[in-house]
Order: sequence, then C-alpha cells, then structure tokens
Amino acid sequence: MPVLIIVANFIFFRLRVSWAQIAGVVLTIFGVILTACHGDPRRLLTLELNFGDAIMLVAVILCSGYSLGLRLKPVMRWQSLMLSLAVAALITSLPFFLWEVAAGKVIVPDISGWVVIVYTAIGAPVISQILYIKGNELIGANRASLFINLVPIFGTLLSVLIVGETFQLYQALALVLVLGGISLAEYSGRKIADLQPV
Repeated sequence: MPVLIIVANFIFFRLRVSWAQIAGVVLTIFGVILTACHGDPRRLLTLELNFGDAIMLVAVILCSGYSLGLRLKPVMRWQSLMLSLAVAALITSLPFFLWEVAAGKVIVPDISGWVVIVYTAIGAPVISQILYIKGNELIGANRASLFINLVPIFGTLLSVLIVGETFQLYQALALVLVLGGISLAEYSGRKIADLQPV
C-alpha cells in the first residue's frame, strides 16, 4: 500500500520522494515479508493466490485511494468526517444485514462476541481512523502510509503477548527492518517537508 500511494501521489500530485524514503519503504517491505514467511523466504515459493488475496488487493487499492482522497477533502472538523464515514458504512452494510435476517443466518453473539463487536465498532473505525486522518493531515499520505507496515509486526507481538507464541529471531529482525525503514523514510521525509515553501 505505501508503494501504491507513493506512485499515485507522484502521478496525480507530482509529489516526489527522496532515495532515502524509497530505501526506507523497501526496508519495511522486507520486514513485512520476513514476518509473512516466518523467517523462511522459501515459503514464498509455495504460496498460492486465492479469492481472499484478490479481495485484499481490492482493499489495498481502495484504502490507497482513501488515503489520497484525504488530501482533497474539504476543510471540516474530524467529528463531521467521522460521522459521514459512519453513515456511509451503515448504509452500505445495511442490505447485507437485512439479507442475513431474511435468510435466517443472523448469529446472536454471546458476551465475548459483544466485546469483540464493541472493539471492532470503536477501536478500529473510530480511534484508529481519527489518528490516521490527523496523521495524514500533519505529514501527508506518503509518510503516514508507511506506518501501515507496522500492522503485521504488531500482530506478531500481540500473538507473543496474548497467545503465548515464542518470540523468534526472525521476528526481531523484521521489527528492526520495519522500524529502521520507517525511521529512515521519516527522517528524509521531514527534511523534504522542511524544504517545501510555505
């Protein structure tokens, strides 16, 4: 996604990036790949694309477009933007809910299910979106999107802390690569931003 955003920003807005930023992006991608293949690059040769991968590719394209679109949004309070996003999400998901009700496929959650629903309703779409929108406003989509590469790293760390998986050497290396890549790109991006006319 960061690569797609950088390319699209150059095509549509002529935003340039430095070689250090490109190197930072490459480092973070290597860190993500290392996490995905569990430290064994040979596993990449055995991967097969499936329908879920196609859905994720569409999601990456849509999310990249969303990140670019934030640059063009009218000046408004974040509460108004979040309300409009929430209403749009409600309208688009309502037909699917009604179909589940009509088909008799509604699953009523238990207590732990409701906890997951509350987290999913507030944690991901509200808190994380507010922070992403604000970060996008402050440092731009190119720099903000790079932090998305922390998602698999956080997933790994949470699996160690919550599920009790053993922390492996490749996970430590992936963490260093991602954080190092972000630091390199951030340092370079900050220098470029400082040189831009106000």
